[in-house]
Amino acid sequence: MNKMDVIVVGAGPTGLFLASELALRGVPVTVLERLEEPDPTIKSGSINVASAEILDRRGLLPAAEEVQRRRLAEAGTFTGGRSNRTVRELTDAAGRASRRFPVLGHFAGIMFRHDLVDQDDPVLAAHTAVANGILVPQHDLELLLGEHCAKLGVEIRRGVEVRGLRSTGSGLDDDADVVVETDAGDFAAGWVVAADGGRSVIRKRLGVDFAGTGPEMVGYQAIADFEDASELRRGWNWTPRGIYTYGPVPGRVLVARFAPRPEDKDAPVTLEELQSAVRDVTGIPVTITRLRGRATRWSDNARQASTYRRGRVFLAGDAAHVHSPFSAQGLNLGLGDAVNLGWKLAATIQGHAPAGLLDTYHSERHPIGAWVLDWTRAQVALMRGDERTAQLRKVVGDELFAVPGATDRMVALSSGILQRYDVADDTTAPVGSIAGDVDLKSGTRLADHAHDGLFVLVDRSADGRYADAVGGREERIVHVSDPDASQPSLFVRPDGIIAWADASADQARKLLDIAIQRWVG
Repeated sequence: MNKMDVIVVGAGPTGLFLASELALRGVPVTVLERLEEPDPTIKSGSINVASAEILDRRGLLPAAEEVQRRRLAEAGTFTGGRSNRTVRELTDAAGRASRRFPVLGHFAGIMFRHDLVDQDDPVLAAHTAVANGILVPQHDLELLLGEHCAKLGVEIRRGVEVRGLRSTGSGLDDDADVVVETDAGDFAAGWVVAADGGRSVIRKRLGVDFAGTGPEMVGYQAIADFEDASELRRGWNWTPRGIYTYGPVPGRVLVARFAPRPEDKDAPVTLEELQSAVRDVTGIPVTITRLRGRATRWSDNARQASTYRRGRVFLAGDAAHVHSPFSAQGLNLGLGDAVNLGWKLAATIQGHAPAGLLDTYHSERHPIGAWVLDWTRAQVALMRGDERTAQLRKVVGDELFAVPGATDRMVALSSGILQRYDVADDTTAPVGSIAGDVDLKSGTRLADHAHDGLFVLVDRSADGRYADAVGGREERIVHVSDPDASQPSLFVRPDGIIAWADASADQARKLLDIAIQRWVG
C-alpha cells in the first residue's frame, strides 16, 4: 500500500479547490470521489463576491466571467420582487466588466433593491472587480475547478466510495498516518481532508459531535417543463405556505414549505412530489409535464462539527457544517474553508510553517461557520407563514431596508466581504479583513500577483523600505513595489486576508516583522 501525501475525500467545489491549493504549492494530492462524473444536479445558482474574489486571486476570474456571459445569454430579463431590472446591467454597453457592486441577492426572500444600494459606500466600492464573475452555478464551478486541478496535476479518482478510515498508530487523535478504506482498496496518507458532504463518512468515523437544530421546512429545486407557468412570479416570493422563486433560467423552480420531510429522505424526487409542493406554496394549479434532470430535496437542518480537526484529519465544507441553502451560503462557506486550509497545510507538509499554524484553521473558520448557521436560521424564522411574521416581513422590507445604509450592510454581509479574522495584535483597519480590489499604479491589481498562492507584500513606500523584510523568503512572499503615499502598504496572506498594514507608522516595520514571523515562519 503506497503512501500519499494528502487525500481529499470529495470532488465538490470545496474538495477540488483545496486540492488545487495544495498542488499549486507543489504538494502531491489525490482526490477520491464516489460519483463517476461531476454531478449535473441543479444546486447553487451563483457564488458570492467573496468566492469570486477567491477565483480572481488564482487567475480564474476570466473563466468565471465566461460562464456568466453564457448564463446571461440564457437568462434574458429577470424580474424580481417589486423591482424590475435586467441582469445585463452587470455589464456596460461594451460588455466590459462593470465596476459596480453586484446586487442580486435576498434575505429571507426579501429581494435586495439595487436602487437602495449606495454604490459609493466605501465597503462595497472596494469589492467591485469581480461583478462579472458571480453568476456561476455549482455544476459549472465544479467543471471549472476540475480543469484547474488537471492543469496542476491533481489526481482525481472517480467511482471510489470511501467507507471509513483508521490510524496507523494508536488512534486518530495521534500524529500517525491515516488509512482511508474504500471499495477499491485502502489508501494511506500523511493527511486527510474530508470534504464528503453533510453525511460525511469521515466525520462519523471520527466521532465528531455534529450538534445543531433540526429542520422546519423541506425544499425542492429543479428545472422542469410546465404546461403553463405564466402565473408564476419571477424572483423570490413569500406566501403563507412557504417561499418560492422561478427563473432566471427558463423552467428553474425552487420551492420551500414548512412541512416535515418524507420518511425516506434519499428517495428520488418524483414529478408528482415536486408538483404538489409547487401548487401548495404558490397556490397556483400548475402542471409539470417533465423534469429536466434530477430534482433535489433539502431542508434547513443546521448543524456544525464541534472541531474541524482530529489529528491528521480535517473537515471542510458540508462535512463541517450544514444549513439551508439560501443564497448558496454552503458553497461559499466551503470555498472559504478550502482557501484558508490549503496554504496552511502545504506549509506544514513542506516544513516551514510557524508553530500552531494548522490550529488556526479551526479557530478562524469555526466562528465564521457558526455565524452563517445563525444567518440562515434568521432567514428561515422570517419565512414562516403566520400573520405576525407577515407583519414583521413588511417592517423589515419596507421600513428597515429603506433606511440609508441598511441595505448596504445587508448586501455586504450576504456577499461574504465582511468576514474578519483575529490575525494580529494590531487590530487597526484593514488588518484582518479581506483585501478586495487593490489597484496598483503599475496598472495591475493585487489579485494579479496572487496567482501562485503566495503571500503578497504591496510596498507603497517611496524608498522601498519594506523590501528587506522578505529576506530569505522570496519563494513564499511576492514583493510588489508600488510607490503611492496616498495608500497604505499591505501584507496579504494567500487567502486574501490582510495580515499587516502600515497605518501605525511609528511601529510599522516592527509589526510587519511580527506578522511575517507569525504567518510565514
